[in-house]
Amino acid sequence: MSNKKIGLWDLVFMNVSALYGIRWIAKSTASSFGLGLGAIPTWILFAFIFFVPSALICAELASKYPKDGGLYEWVKEAYGEKWGFIVSWLNWTAKIFWYSSFLTFMSVNISYAVGKPELAEDKMFVLIVSLVVFWVLSLISLKGMGSAKIFTNLGALGSTVPTLLLIVLAFVAVFVFKVRPASVYTVSTMTPKINVNSLSAISSIMFALAGAEVSANFVTEMDNPRRDFPKAIMIAAAIVGGLYVLGSIAITMILPTDQITASQGVLAAISAVAQNLGIGKWLVSLVALGVTISIFGAVILYIASPLKMLFGSVPEGIFPQSMTKVNDINIPYNSVIIQAILVSALLIFSNLLPSVDAIYNLLVTMTALTSLFPYVLLFASYITLRKTRGSNPEFYEMSGNSSTAVHIAQMVLVVTVVGIILSATPVMPSLKENIIYEVEMLGGAVIVIGLGFLLWNRYARRTGNMGNVDIKH
Repeated sequence: MSNKKIGLWDLVFMNVSALYGIRWIAKSTASSFGLGLGAIPTWILFAFIFFVPSALICAELASKYPKDGGLYEWVKEAYGEKWGFIVSWLNWTAKIFWYSSFLTFMSVNISYAVGKPELAEDKMFVLIVSLVVFWVLSLISLKGMGSAKIFTNLGALGSTVPTLLLIVLAFVAVFVFKVRPASVYTVSTMTPKINVNSLSAISSIMFALAGAEVSANFVTEMDNPRRDFPKAIMIAAAIVGGLYVLGSIAITMILPTDQITASQGVLAAISAVAQNLGIGKWLVSLVALGVTISIFGAVILYIASPLKMLFGSVPEGIFPQSMTKVNDINIPYNSVIIQAILVSALLIFSNLLPSVDAIYNLLVTMTALTSLFPYVLLFASYITLRKTRGSNPEFYEMSGNSSTAVHIAQMVLVVTVVGIILSATPVMPSLKENIIYEVEMLGGAVIVIGLGFLLWNRYARRTGNMGNVDIKH
């Protein structure tokens, strides 16, 4: 057994790595994304109606059911093994596409970190770097988060420090050196325009704020999970919410929203403000290095977590025994290798697309819809458990009043369903492109969900285990 334990601040850093992505500051404020300055109040709104409630819900569930498995354990408690498996399956399959898009973004930052930004458009460079990094991090993840926590700790700093630097430089430039801000902040300019692009963007904002459940898969590696997990979630939620809001203000102070691009916006903003303040280009390379490190931390966390849930927690017999074998710290080692092979195949296949940007956009599109499905089951399970089991003051609870807790969870559930519907909004300029877009998004979701039920039904017919549960406790 590994004697390396995860402490409170390790878990805070782990959650910041999982929950905060500096890329969303640029993506959300870009005019092409649909929100522009409207991203600032949108971050604040969804922090209160989605992010904080979902973090509180995950903290309560992890306190009451402190087992490896996270989403799987919580949904199983409410609805049985069948739905526990389905939520694990949806969570893992969404991550397969997420890895690939995130690795592509990482390669762009590495090109800036080494002072060769032109490599960001080199598909072969992006492919090779992505493959090497994913395989190395996959092998490291086999040793568990106690060993890999250096990556999540550094990863959190690699994401937060560049953001804080962006915020400080922007405010110093504008308020100390009187550089004219690139944007005008009024109620009118910050009111999101209601159109297909902005509506579709809302689901991406929610996706950026999702992930509070990830670290729950490592509660058995903590000394005192019932005390420290809820506390770490709250600290991380405050850090992440503040960074998204202040970071969005800072980047729009430096660049007009129509000049912000999703993949290079933060680097372009820091480059611009550094030039205004007479700072050399070395700063951009340093920031790009920090963002790269933050991606390492997030990727290694997401490599192990969904796998522990799907292959290490679900009933034996759904997958071949070779895929579910775990090592002495409960990591399904063969599945880590199989996953790395699948991601490699996806990266190689997507490399056939005409440009790095096209690759990135396709992978993000295929991730957006299915990534929110597990949260429907998460919030529905929480509602069921609070209704049937009530309050238990021995554990951390979002609210001691079960009626209040249920109403909050119902609100978040409705917000999530609306987000899923909005994520399927057709946003392409022509009918033909919209048809292709919808086929990619909806068709991919139907295939993934259908395959999950197919796997369960085959297992149920063979074993007679229908996966139901009596929820009347």
